[in-house]
Amino acid sequence: MNRELNHPAPPSLVAQIGALYNRIYKECDKIFSEHNFPLQMDQLPVLMVLYYSGGASQKAIGTNLRRDKASVNRTISVLLKKDFVKVIPDTVDKRKTHVELTASGESAGKQADAILARFDSVLSSELTGEERNQFDKTMQKLIGLVTPC
Repeated sequence: MNRELNHPAPPSLVAQIGALYNRIYKECDKIFSEHNFPLQMDQLPVLMVLYYSGGASQKAIGTNLRRDKASVNRTISVLLKKDFVKVIPDTVDKRKTHVELTASGESAGKQADAILARFDSVLSSELTGEERNQFDKTMQKLIGLVTPC
């Protein structure tokens, strides 16, 4: 298979999506660093789930993000150390916990949401309305194809 040197990924759809994902994550990490944001991009999904949901169980966070329990627990530990979350034990089942944002966690969620919205706006501005609609349609179709029922 011939490939131009400036083409960073093989022409397969999976490789191209992976390359885009990695570049977006690296660029977001850079942008968050420039804003002195205290979290890395891989920790952000947990913060944002809590920001948009108002709180959730650790199990619900993992299910929502399709991440394993250990990964979610590590991120929650980081968020606890930074005083972004509080973990509330279930009154009935001591094995369960509910995670909520603290005031500083709410502030961080708001800041992250604004940074991501600006980045999304910059990306979207490079697409025409028709390209954006087609992109959304194609992404939803691909997500549906690889998401188990």
